[in-house]
Amino acid sequence: MRATESELPVFPFTNADGSDDQERMVRLSEEQPITRVALAGQPVWLVTRHADVNAVLVDTRFSLARAIDPGIPRLGTFELPPGQLLATDPPEHTRLRKLVAKVFTARRIEQLRPHVEEVSDRLLDRLAEQAPPVDLIQHFTAALPIEIICEILGVPDQDRDRFQEWTERLLTVAGLPAEEVQAGWTRIADYLAGLVAEKRLVPTDDLLSRLVAARDEDDKLDENELVMLGLALLIGGHETTKNQLASSVAMLLAERPDQWQRLIDQPELVPSAVDELLRYVPLFGYAVTFPRVATAAVELGGVTIAEGDTVLISLTSANRDTAMFDDPDEFDPARTPNRHLAFGNGVHRCIGAQLARIELETGLGGLLRRFPQLRLADAELDWKKGVFVRGLHELRVEW
Repeated sequence: MRATESELPVFPFTNADGSDDQERMVRLSEEQPITRVALAGQPVWLVTRHADVNAVLVDTRFSLARAIDPGIPRLGTFELPPGQLLATDPPEHTRLRKLVAKVFTARRIEQLRPHVEEVSDRLLDRLAEQAPPVDLIQHFTAALPIEIICEILGVPDQDRDRFQEWTERLLTVAGLPAEEVQAGWTRIADYLAGLVAEKRLVPTDDLLSRLVAARDEDDKLDENELVMLGLALLIGGHETTKNQLASSVAMLLAERPDQWQRLIDQPELVPSAVDELLRYVPLFGYAVTFPRVATAAVELGGVTIAEGDTVLISLTSANRDTAMFDDPDEFDPARTPNRHLAFGNGVHRCIGAQLARIELETGLGGLLRRFPQLRLADAELDWKKGVFVRGLHELRVEW
């Protein structure tokens, strides 16, 4: 017998200080891996165990497109606009993804590694010239992925700082009026539309120009899809990597200084350490990713998800599942195999996963090599509250 709506625990779970209760989410994966919670006043399913989360990710009966329908509960003010890559299902999603997939193949992205290393070294040179303490996010963890994705897309140098404030607003879940969040979407979409118009007049050798050609010459997408695809790549190509790298460095310096030293002594562990950081360090502010809606009745983990039910999945708890990982609460940079779900799975698996991994390996490896004595300048870390992507306001460091 299902609990009544008034009896359901309210999601997101928060502590007394307003921070997200990550521990409760992980505990649910052991005690109630598929449970009902109330989101925006409506009952939804919360899925927390690795096997079940992965099953939702790969099952196309769980729709991301349906999740933006009117009346579907949202995670606060966060809402994907129609036509956005992450708000589409196959076959529309397949059609749009194919337009950029060739640019993001493992082989082509691996060829970018020397350039990523070059950009990283240049930024680290500039960092070394600063008088500590300095904000590592501003000077490095944000600057690196922003420069790379903007080069791939063809965003002019002088515009790279403009969209960061807009991104901050549109990824807000709580703390800002919905109108301000939507204004962030409008501003960045208008910017992309203007950039598309420029590429149409003066094409260059970049991904956005190729998408314009696919729109104008081959009629493979409409104008809104073109803008939304560029927007998805621009935001996804920097915001997650920026925060993941900063959060990873902060965790190592604050909680695992012995492992920071181990990575200095054994730099060959950096690639496996990056995978372990992706598993261990939460990326999502409320431990869940985008809501999905079941388009048919689905049996999952011993319960029946009815057609039309909304489902939330927690990659955070899935990546700490004792059924999948030995000692999941321990950080082990040599962990192998490491079947984390940080990049998702199925048709919506992060298209930029390989690029993100190269940037994380290069960024972390560069810091370990150039700044082995790096340390936190502040005893307390100031985490953002009410955001979809977990991150710090700043990461002040010294050496």
